[in-house]
Amino acid sequence: MSDALPNRVPWKTMLVPTDFSAGARAALSLAADVAKVHGAKLVVLHVAELLPGLTADTVVHAEGGAPMRLEDFHRAQTLAWMEQDRALAHAREVPIDLVFVLGEVVPTVIAEARLRHADVIVMGTHGRSGLAHLVMGSVAERVVRQSPVPVLTVRVPDAP
Repeated sequence: MSDALPNRVPWKTMLVPTDFSAGARAALSLAADVAKVHGAKLVVLHVAELLPGLTADTVVHAEGGAPMRLEDFHRAQTLAWMEQDRALAHAREVPIDLVFVLGEVVPTVIAEARLRHADVIVMGTHGRSGLAHLVMGSVAERVVRQSPVPVLTVRVPDAP
């Protein structure tokens, strides 16, 4: 009998929503480690919510730049930040797709999990409690409640 444990994690596609926070970075790091061991692919998703009254076609004037559509501005900013995620995955030799979507965060995460046939969602949580949690709620908590697949949350406590 072998002492090696069988590969019990059937995850081949891991969806990692990110808001570029410390919690999201911790979740991505953990997901990359698991993906490396189990031969899974990462799908890193950033969802940008529009403020009321704005649309993807709203023209914005970036500092020192030409006018551009709000969606294009968000996409350029996001993809620049996501290059750090790509570098982390490549350093661990893990395949990665970077996805940017304008929309409401929770419904978009759920829709992308289905669309991309994710086996698991790995996401950070801010570790808020008490009044902060009551007032702000938790995106991770809402994803856990609505997700069609398991959700692994990575908690990063608030700074003292």
